[in-house]
Amino acid sequence: MGETTAIADKSPVTKALRLLACVAGSREPIALADLSRSIGLPKPTTFRLLRSLENVGFVQRDPLTRRHVIGSLFEDVALNALRHSAGHGRRRLLLGGLARKMGARINLVVLKSANVLFVEWVESMTPLRVDIDPATAMPVHCTASGKLLLAFGPTELRESVLRSAPFPACTKNSITTARSLRRELEEICRRGHSEDDEELLLGVNCIAVPVHNRSGHVVAGLAAMAPVASLPLDRLRRSLPDLRECASSISHELGGALQASSSNGEPPRPPAAKPRLRGRSSKKSRTEDGGGGSVHSRASRQPRSRRRRARVGPFDDQ
Repeated sequence: MGETTAIADKSPVTKALRLLACVAGSREPIALADLSRSIGLPKPTTFRLLRSLENVGFVQRDPLTRRHVIGSLFEDVALNALRHSAGHGRRRLLLGGLARKMGARINLVVLKSANVLFVEWVESMTPLRVDIDPATAMPVHCTASGKLLLAFGPTELRESVLRSAPFPACTKNSITTARSLRRELEEICRRGHSEDDEELLLGVNCIAVPVHNRSGHVVAGLAAMAPVASLPLDRLRRSLPDLRECASSISHELGGALQASSSNGEPPRPPAAKPRLRGRSSKKSRTEDGGGGSVHSRASRQPRSRRRRARVGPFDDQ
């Protein structure tokens, strides 16, 4: 057994995987020299492995700083592995139980390139609910989960987003200036949770708490989203203990497998598809949301919990 392990340790595949794990585990872009020291390989060997990983998209190098971050292909692999891992069923049960208890849509999300992406979600069973296309990439500056992950995320990502201000206003409540967003992020760090008070869509509010990995880093957000008419923000706040308990259970389930990665600093972009409210009303109604979107209310039977596979990219490590 010892001989087999020694041979495996010398394998180029094993060395590449160790290198990839080191890049993924770094909260900031990491230099070649630091990688070489961390995994105990000579610089020339580390350089050759990095070049190979770059060529297939597993690692990305900043042309200015020459530091390395996780590449887009590995992000795809990591997110798909998370969605289809052994703990997926358990997480679905946790999210479903919380959705029934709170009467809200529950989202488990991660951050990539200054946008919020869905990992898993369970819709509310209430007559009036929020319906979001899983492929929607939501901006960080006007969503509870986005602001949460920005507040607890890498400094480089946070400063990159702040430099991209002014931000587009999705509603009249959206934060549009770097100064206001910085104050909001400081407040989120202080209180430990984030809120969206009709900032993404009028008539919809949201509250989010952090999910941690084994090292204690915030790698995902757990959010409860609901129409203001059925579950206003003050009532959402009363469910914070339940939301935090669920986030703690998910953190335990992840066991450190979920690793956030540093963003490439792309500025926020507007949602790819607008969320909408669905209810029992016999007539359709539309209300301007200030960001070019709308709130819809239409006739429907008792909603069923649906799960559609998201067509989204992966997440960044922190």
